[in-house]
Amino acid sequence: MKPYLKRGVQSHTRHRPYGGQRVHRFHPSPNLLLIGGPKTGTTSLMHWLASHEEIHHPWKNESHFLMAGPAEFPTSPIHPKGTAILAPRADLDGADEHQWVMDKSTFHLYSQRALEAVSEHLPDARVIITLRHPVDLMLSMHQEHRKRLMEYDTDRATMIELSRNQSFLPDEDIPETYSFLQFPRLKAPTLRWVGELGERVRVVPLSSIAADPLATTNKILSWLGTNEMPQGTKLPRYNERGRMNPAGWAKLLRTPPSFLSGMAKILLPTKRLRRAVLDPIRSPGFKPVSTDSSVLDDETRRELERAFAEEIEFQDNLASYIDPSLIVG
Repeated sequence: MKPYLKRGVQSHTRHRPYGGQRVHRFHPSPNLLLIGGPKTGTTSLMHWLASHEEIHHPWKNESHFLMAGPAEFPTSPIHPKGTAILAPRADLDGADEHQWVMDKSTFHLYSQRALEAVSEHLPDARVIITLRHPVDLMLSMHQEHRKRLMEYDTDRATMIELSRNQSFLPDEDIPETYSFLQFPRLKAPTLRWVGELGERVRVVPLSSIAADPLATTNKILSWLGTNEMPQGTKLPRYNERGRMNPAGWAKLLRTPPSFLSGMAKILLPTKRLRRAVLDPIRSPGFKPVSTDSSVLDDETRRELERAFAEEIEFQDNLASYIDPSLIVG
């Protein structure tokens, strides 16, 4: 492996194009990419790594900056292929003081556009891929959509029946089931990234994160050439299971009556003003509440395990597919 060049972010410049809006550019691009898959511990790992003094995370959560533009595939049951993906503005304050600039975008794992961008244009970037048992990922993905998407209310039994009607095979033209059938299929995209980037990749099973968060994080930090966290460091978990708050007040904040919306437009005539005033008031209504996962009957679980048998075998025998030195466990 060639010596790895580590450098901080240089000063960023702002260019004003026609129309007066600003295009924000900075160099170099993020050089630590946490790409998922979804519901595999990426949010917790992102927060833990971002707390390190040598790692800067410019976005609040995910950016999908490598696949900005028309989506290559459905990203949720209500976001079909072709939906525009726009990266949020990055917070670059102090970025040049850090050795690593991190991006966490779980959809990048499945994106050919993202892989080509890293291979061709980000020669110094390192990549972390996290894995999870496919059946658990499928069920957790459904719960996540129900937790985050106001327009999605399909229950789990119906989701599984819709998937069964497709023989549990993903179809890019059927967004209602795509994320439940494609995102748990981690074998092919993981092997593509490892095959293309080799030593620049580390693969982290969720079981390693769950069993010993600090040891797993420190192994990654050692690979990055930074100081490890002290023994005894507490690493809280993030984005655990939950559901949209069913309380009446929360529903009212999420979907206020039309007459209140009309009054707001009169009293607060611009969209920017309405967002500045009303978003903090409405935000508690969107905060998920914790919940337990409903039990999946044994017969259905065995059916799903048969559907994802190849994926399960891949994760059970990971070291036979990937150089063990690339596996953090």
